[in-house]
Amino acid sequence: MAASQHTPAPAGDEPRPPRSAEPDPADVAKQIELYRSMSGPEFAEALAAFVAAGARSAGSRGEDYELQARAIRSPELARKGQRILPDLIREPDKYLYAPEGESRSAYLKRIGTFRSRAEREALFLHQVLAGEAARKGYFLPDPNPRGRARRRLADEHPVRFLELVEEERAADKERAAEEARRRKAARRAARKTNGG
Repeated sequence: MAASQHTPAPAGDEPRPPRSAEPDPADVAKQIELYRSMSGPEFAEALAAFVAAGARSAGSRGEDYELQARAIRSPELARKGQRILPDLIREPDKYLYAPEGESRSAYLKRIGTFRSRAEREALFLHQVLAGEAARKGYFLPDPNPRGRARRRLADEHPVRFLELVEEERAADKERAAEEARRRKAARRAARKTNGG
């Protein structure tokens, strides 16, 4: 219940607009139709621009970012986007244009950020398609080979898998306890230096 409450604005101030307004469903439908009408290369360019915009801070993404996100992540476009994203990840130079005078390190950072955002977008689209599949009564295979291997290990060697899970849980508990001890020691040291 507390999540739906908000702090009122101080007296005399205008109430702030919501952080991100939901795009109008009719506008989303128009955007989907626009993207569906594009050829493969045109949609790839639009998808690359969307991914690049996602790498920028929320304030500098542009007004239509949420609308584009809803359209691209829609069930109607998810498969089309998922087919194009591997090419964006493999060959970002085809879609990103280097600003004049950009240093090599800035270029590599920009390409790395673009690739990680494209990989993240691929995961979003996989989840959209997985949701559609689940509504129809089946599961999509995990796109991650490690995830598939983990599932096979659990199926083929359940006892060993459960042993490994328990070992990892114990290691997590130990790491958490060690971190708590470290923070406590740091607070104690800070109190001593502050004369407490």
